[in-house]
Amino acid sequence: MQKTLFLITICLLLLISCGDKNAETTIDRITETGLYEKAEFGRNLAGEIDAEKPYRSETEEKIIRTAYASIKTNKVEDAYEKALGLVKKYDAVILNASMSKYDGSEQAQILIKLPPVHFMTLLDELNTIGKVESKSLTEEDITEEYYDVEARLVNARKVQERLFGILKKANKVEDILKVEKEIERVGENIEVLEGKIRYFDSKVDYSRITISIYSRKEKFIDLSGIGRGFGNAIKYAINFFFIIIWFIIIIIPLIVMTLILRPVIAYLIRRMKKKE
Repeated sequence: MQKTLFLITICLLLLISCGDKNAETTIDRITETGLYEKAEFGRNLAGEIDAEKPYRSETEEKIIRTAYASIKTNKVEDAYEKALGLVKKYDAVILNASMSKYDGSEQAQILIKLPPVHFMTLLDELNTIGKVESKSLTEEDITEEYYDVEARLVNARKVQERLFGILKKANKVEDILKVEKEIERVGENIEVLEGKIRYFDSKVDYSRITISIYSRKEKFIDLSGIGRGFGNAIKYAINFFFIIIWFIIIIIPLIVMTLILRPVIAYLIRRMKKKE
């Protein structure tokens, strides 16, 4: 019985030692010959093939909303102050604002961003500022694109973690450099995807509205100016008439007398030359 137990114990020890040796061989094979293959596997998962999207029981829609409204009023400054009141009321943020006056007309323009929950409510209250001449609304659904980028980002981060794990096991300088290069490339890809997510969030979390307020004064014809012009025209006509009369009375007789006296003067000059 004791001999049997002794033989069983020896067999168990041999099996355990063989198992440890196989484990060491597996690790050696990964670190010495399989590093770059795993890095290439990471390259594929980093976004160059379609990433598997994470499961979602409920997908939140991602909508970019923008609007433009044109408002006519008699007093632009008063309407502008009312618009600022709406901005404050609905937690909006002014991105750009300007006022101008030209040739009897006034105009103000405000670009704001606000939470989507207040978007339609503020648009409906614009009629308290003045007469809404025109209004346009645009909605862009980026839900699919947003979650596609998000899934690629999740998978890229997983690949980055795997590459760091492989880097810890690397022994050869050549393998270390290859893995570090791949980690750098995946890191750059992660930064690009994170930038896209931030851009989408900034557009989705805040809707944008452009409010244009204007007034135009009616231009009336200045009848007094027309009267002055008519009077000046009559005066010029009278002056022209007198110039013609002066030409007829004075200039024409002088011309006639010159034509008549010219032969006489010529005859007298010839007689004087003959006497000499």
